[in-house]
Amino acid sequence: MAGYDQLFKGLLRTFFGDFLALVSPRAAENLDSPRATFLDKEFFTGWPRGHRRELDLLARVPVRADANRSVLVHIEIEARARPEIGSRLRGYGNQIQSVHDEQVVSMVVFLSRGRPGVHIETLEDDLFNLDLGRFRYLSFGVAGCPAEEYLAKPQPLAWGLAALMRPGSWSRPAHKLACLRRIAGTEMDDIQRFLLVNCVETCLELDTRETAEYETLRSGEGGEGQMLTIEKMTWADKIRAEGWRDGLEQGRRQGEQGARRILLRLLGLRFGPLPETVRRRVDAIDSLETLTDLADRVLAARSIDDLGIA
Repeated sequence: MAGYDQLFKGLLRTFFGDFLALVSPRAAENLDSPRATFLDKEFFTGWPRGHRRELDLLARVPVRADANRSVLVHIEIEARARPEIGSRLRGYGNQIQSVHDEQVVSMVVFLSRGRPGVHIETLEDDLFNLDLGRFRYLSFGVAGCPAEEYLAKPQPLAWGLAALMRPGSWSRPAHKLACLRRIAGTEMDDIQRFLLVNCVETCLELDTRETAEYETLRSGEGGEGQMLTIEKMTWADKIRAEGWRDGLEQGRRQGEQGARRILLRLLGLRFGPLPETVRRRVDAIDSLETLTDLADRVLAARSIDDLGIA
């Protein structure tokens, strides 16, 4: 599960407004999430062991009612609940506040373990009962939540996260089909759809027997079910399919243009506003293979420097 970190960072960044709505409807209502600026490339001293590490997600989000005020939302993504998570979040929060001098809202997402659902957690550290050492944060235990309930929610992020949730009476193939059907039935842009489908495919990988059951379920639905043709494709697969469809030079040029647009969009989602130098270097790449390779590496890269186009 720990290897999924980058996948879920990309999901939460792309569907940040959805995440706030799922975890704290009051925060979602009062914060202008579309104008959030991500600051998570900053490093802080790990708590309590002192190792330097990169925060999972840190966003400065404007307050709707006051254009001059913003709140810092810090999110950590954990495979499972750990006893020290409260102390870690408090340590990070103190460091963030010392640098930015803004209110910090701390949240943690537990992917596979942790108390199911959303909870306000309190870290009590008060030797003298003076109520001076209370630190509060929000926790979201994903795995124990009912998948069917989250598939009924209006936020697309919930449909991707549902792949990690309790399936109820569904088999794994039926669970996967329900998630993909929900994603397929809603209008969204290609990048958003790709991230959600990739999440479902990664979290609900099927063995040979389960794959046969999945195909039987899908082919037996009729109508809308038969139209469900979402398959797992890397960005390289998608771009090659578009650029080489007819094997023509014109198709190749169109593929390169489409690849540049997709690459720049992915870079913007992953790293925020791009320097003009990066845009110029992407525009100068005239190899479809290079563009598709870069697109496939974006979500795993820690920085633009890792991609060699900074």
